[in-house]
Formats: sequence, C-alpha cells, structure tokens
Amino acid sequence: MRRLPSKRKFAKKLKPKLSVAYISKWCRVISNLMAGAGIFATGVIVLLLLTQGMFYSTNFYTFPQDTWVPRYQSCRLSVSGFSSCHPADIAVTGSAPWTSIGLQLASELDLHNSTVFATTCALNLPVSATQAIGKIIFLVGETSFPSCNPVGPQVILGMAVVDTVGTADFPDGAFLMSVFSDAKPIQPATVVDTQGNTIPVTTSATKTIVAVNGTRVPTTWGQRNFVTSLNCLNRFFLMQVWAINHFPDLSASLKTMEGYSVGKTTGYITTFGLDNSHKVDNYMLLFLFQIVICSVTLVLLGNDGLITLEGLSGLLKNKPVLTYDILASLERRKILLFALVGVFLFSPLYADVIRYTYTINGYHYWSLSLVMVGLIMALSWMAILTCIVQWLPVPAAWRNRPVCYSAPFFVYCNCIGFVVVEAAQRRGPSAAATFWGDAPSTLCLNMDGMAVVSGAFSMDGATPIIYTLMPDIAVVLMVSWLVSIAAHKVLTGSVVLEMTWTAQNAFVNQVALPQWVTSLDLDKKNTIAIGTKLYCRPSLMVLLGYCTVYDDNKYRLPKDEHLNFSSHMSSHTEATEAGTSSVGTSTMRGKVMVQPQPGRPSKAPSSHEDVHYMVISIYGLLAATFPWIRKVYQPQIFGEIHQNKFTPSKSITRIEKAHAYVYSRGDCCS
Repeated sequence: MRRLPSKRKFAKKLKPKLSVAYISKWCRVISNLMAGAGIFATGVIVLLLLTQGMFYSTNFYTFPQDTWVPRYQSCRLSVSGFSSCHPADIAVTGSAPWTSIGLQLASELDLHNSTVFATTCALNLPVSATQAIGKIIFLVGETSFPSCNPVGPQVILGMAVVDTVGTADFPDGAFLMSVFSDAKPIQPATVVDTQGNTIPVTTSATKTIVAVNGTRVPTTWGQRNFVTSLNCLNRFFLMQVWAINHFPDLSASLKTMEGYSVGKTTGYITTFGLDNSHKVDNYMLLFLFQIVICSVTLVLLGNDGLITLEGLSGLLKNKPVLTYDILASLERRKILLFALVGVFLFSPLYADVIRYTYTINGYHYWSLSLVMVGLIMALSWMAILTCIVQWLPVPAAWRNRPVCYSAPFFVYCNCIGFVVVEAAQRRGPSAAATFWGDAPSTLCLNMDGMAVVSGAFSMDGATPIIYTLMPDIAVVLMVSWLVSIAAHKVLTGSVVLEMTWTAQNAFVNQVALPQWVTSLDLDKKNTIAIGTKLYCRPSLMVLLGYCTVYDDNKYRLPKDEHLNFSSHMSSHTEATEAGTSSVGTSTMRGKVMVQPQPGRPSKAPSSHEDVHYMVISIYGLLAATFPWIRKVYQPQIFGEIHQNKFTPSKSITRIEKAHAYVYSRGDCCS
C-alpha cells in the first residue's frame, strides 16, 4: 500500500490558492460576520438616536428682525381697531378676522383715546418652489411707523404675530394671535431645549384664537400650532410634532444684532421666537423592544457565529473549513428570519424621525435609515416567498423544480441600490424641506395671492415618508430580485433547480423541500456521487438548518482529523475524480479524499469511523456545547451519522444532559 505523505509535505502541497472557491469562502465568512455586526450596530444606532433626542426634542429658533420682510406702513390702530390698512394686508386673513385682530390688539395694548401706528411685516420660509411657511407680524409705534428692519434700537408699544392653528374646536382651522404688550409687566420664564440650553422668554404674552367669522376665543400661553402627527406603523408609536410661539428676551444678544425693538415702558428687548418640538409616543417601549429583539436575534445568530468563527479560524490557519451563507439559509430558518424582520420593523418610523430632524443632525443617520428600510423590505419579501408562496399548490410539472435566486445578491443589491437611487434624487434634504408640505393644511395665509402654510393642519396627520418612498422601494426590490436570479444563473449555470435527486439521499429526504422559488442551492452537483449513491456534504446540511455534534464522553478526536485538506478546498465546492468506495476511509477512491492524521495521540483511541455524529437543529448548537444551557434545554436529535450513513431518530430523542458534546463539521452522509 502506498505510504501517505508526511504532515509537512501534505501542508506544503496544499498551500492556499487565490481561486474562485477560496475567494468565495472568504466572501461567505465575511457576509456572515456582517450579518451579526449589522444587528449589533442597529441596537447601537437606536441608542444613539435616543441619546441625541431623535425620539423627543425641543429646539428653539429665534428670528431677528433682519430676517423679516417689510410689507406695508399704512395701518392706524385705535380702540375701534384698524383703519386705513392696505387691501393686501386685509386679504391675508379676510375682512372679518382682520377686524377682530385689530380690536384684540388694541385691547391688549390698552389703548385709550390715542391712535397709534401699526407696521406689517412677514416672515417667509420657502419649503419648495411653490410653497412657503409664513407668518404676519405687527409692530406698533406711538408716534411713527416702526421699521421691520431697524438699525439700532427702536421703541415700540407692542408686537403681535398672526398665524393659523387647528384644534378639536376648530378642526377646519382658525387664526392664532400672539401678542407682546408693553403695557403689561414682564413675567420671566425659560424654555430648555434638547441640548440643555436655556432660553429666557416671558409669560406675559397673550394668545387668542380668531375664527374665520371673526369670533375671538382666549387661549393659554402654551397654545400649540403646527400640530401634526405621523402614523407610519401604528398609533401606539405615534409621532407628534408641534410649535409654540414665544417672545424671547434678547438683552444678552445685543452685540450680535444690527437693530432691535424695545418696549417703551418695560425696556424688554424682543423679537419672534419659535419652540419647535416632537415626541414619539411610548418611545421607551420602542427602545426596549429594539434592544430585546436585537439580543434575541444575536442569540439565534450565536449558533451560526460559532460555525462561522470556526471557518474563519480555519481560513486564517489554512485548515479545513465549512462555509455557508446565512442569508441563503434563512429560508430554512424561519424563526431567525422573523427575528431579523423584527429588528428592522420600525425602520419606517426611524426614517420619519430622522427626516424631521434632518436639518439639525438627522443627515448623519439618513442613509443608515434608508439601509434599514431596504433591509426590512428585502427580508419581508423573503419571508413572503418562504411562508406564503412556498405553500401554494404546485402543478405536477413544476414539482421539485423551483426557480432559484441568490439571497446574498438580492439583499445587498436591494439595500445598496435603494440608497443610491434615493441619494441620486437628494431625497434627504428634499424630504426634510417638504415635511410640512406633506401635512394637509386646513387654513393658510393669503400673502399677495399665494397660499402660505401657517400652522393649521388636518387632525388626520401628515403623510409618512414610507408612502413617498414606496414606488422606489417596489422598483428597486423587483430589479434586485431579478438581478439575484440572473446572478444565480451566472454562478451555477441554471435558473430552474432540479431536485428529483433528493429522493436518493436519506438525510435530504427527511427535510421539507422548497417549491416554486428558493434561495437554497440544492443542485445535484453539490453532492458527492459514488456509484449510485449521493452523499450530502456538511455545508449543505448546515444550509438546511442542521449541524453535527458528537459525545465527547464516548469519542475523543484530534481536531480536524476527519477533514484534513487545506482551506483552498471547500466543503462547499470540492470535487475530484469519480470512483467507488466507502466515504470517509483512508483508502477511498471517489469524489473526496479524506486522510487521517498520522500518529494519533494515545489519549484519543477513537477513530473517525467509530464516531456516531448526532444531527441536531442549528438552533440547538449552543445549547448542546455549553453545559449551563444544556442543563436547562436539551436539543432534540434529528438523526445520527455513522460511517457516512444517516439514520433518523425518534422525535423524543434528545441529547444527554450530563454528557459533554463537541461541535464537529461532521461527515458526508447518504
């Protein structure tokens, strides 16, 4: 009998080659590691979103007078209200509300028999080429018309801001009038924003709701407008947005202003300010759910992590490896698939939150939110194919002939393609700019013939961004799926998978086979054919959701003894000349040559041929190999492999609680 090569000669002969098979193994290992890293990163991102105020925020905006747009200096104000106002000003609200606004302003300023001067200014914030957000502002002077853009200090009797509001009592909208009156004592207060900054304001400002018919209703100092909500998933995690008008104290900022207005009696220096806030209802439960589902998913992936790290170790040391694609195996791992869908379930909500905060710091996370949306859509499509399409009745002609696609190509192509498509359209800044435009406005200000959004929105809420993205999502999803089918064709040479061979293998014959469409590469060429028998590779077994362990109390094998070939040969793709013999012996002539290591240690008397490998679900791998888990849960044994022959086990058979078990790449089986 020919003498086996020495260990040194064998290692030298089988140095790694930069072959397609070798690169493919690295790609599979890296892809699996990225899956785990992605889940961990999702939890970290949600934590960052929480700490940076993505689920609740208060941001204060001050609008100095150099940002105001002058309108008209024509209105005179007395106890009888406005007179001699420009028709364009009256048209802003309509005649009846304008008259009521004048009467209310005169009452707030405590005018007696005097007639004062009222200048109108505008604050316009364009959100698109055809739409803007705006307010009309009144400056009241005692002896002359105040300037909208003063240079240096100017004395005023009061300041008023008019915009619109929607409430339960005024669902179709009304006008909101906020007034700072120099005739009232200043009552200091503060607003604290998300960054911890304190902004001094005054609670002596008053607010009044003016209906479109001119009716006036006093309201609270904290009356909100620009109130809308987004319900992209369910109302339990409803996102609410609102704004509150203020008159901030600018006495500490005089050096930075060219001009400003100051109260004649109080000396209060002020302008218009806006407290803009948002909150996601029950966001702590959302955060808790995200952490729990990420943890559960990482635990489920821990079984794959053990196998992947073994494969990585083997690649780095040029030792035998077992590699497979987790993404391709999700079809057989429905619990893990649903857990992954749960991890990215709230991606549409994150996209809405980041869209709202885009101009603050949301742009840092916008692309990440799009990746998460792409992942939830890709995984959901795979879940539909696996859990719905697979169970549809199959015509006899198509039985055991499913269309095959590459799951890794599909997932990565969908995520990258979706981000690229949205980036090409500059979706982030454009979606942020049109945020208020997506909320149906019920009452606008008519500024020179243009309807200006000013704070009154429908109680139904704004349109979630996911609806805007849906056409792009559908196109990218379908294109990616077709690309993944084409990729499988290029890589394997076929689109339709022929699976009639599975009846010839005892192990595969015990597994429910896919119909219609599949991501499992169950091609006959991935088996080992010896004579009339077809042997299932260990990598195919793992792809189908199973792995092997052996009882370390009964058998003690040197590491890698049963698969001693270099890492440039893959358990996923190896092939040699055909022949006939028993698989797994040292004198075999067949598709795989398996060589035992010379010089077995005396402490390991068991040979590879003696070992009974136990086939268990991959979900039970950590439970089988870690004693403290095994004491609580003993995985069920699906079957045994002995001398390359698979024998099914009874459904009640489980591993022994007191025994020690070791993970093994196992053996080919018929």
